[in-house]
Amino acid sequence: MQSFLQKRIRNYLDSTGLSISALERKAGLRINVARNILRGQSKRPTAETLHAIATAMECTVQDLLGVQKEVLPSQIKHPAESGLFLESPEVLNEALQCILQVIQSNGYKLTVKQTLLLLEEVYAYTLKKSPPKVDADFVEWFVKRTIG
Repeated sequence: MQSFLQKRIRNYLDSTGLSISALERKAGLRINVARNILRGQSKRPTAETLHAIATAMECTVQDLLGVQKEVLPSQIKHPAESGLFLESPEVLNEALQCILQVIQSNGYKLTVKQTLLLLEEVYAYTLKKSPPKVDADFVEWFVKRTIG
């Protein structure tokens, strides 16, 4: 069974068309460092290796490892502080339906909190458009990029 790290690297290689050797060069790693991660021979790569791969893949180490930053109740701001108000319930509903469709069609298993975070981002992005209309292609790209 592949780890999240292995899946994330494999998805990156598949989506960019890069070879594992090209990724290693781009990251400034020795030959076989990333390859050994994909083979499962390197189960605990160093922080330096993870940082180099994440930088080459233009993501964070947290993204690479699938670490979700939890929002604590004390971190939830008053609506006036967060800057995002419920301006258009119809757009919010459309965004949610589109996100749920992508989740269902790809078989993703997400928590309610993860889904709501996706919804907040898609809703904020959509409200910037004139007129505000949910872009299904953006939603699919964003969910897949976020989930890995």
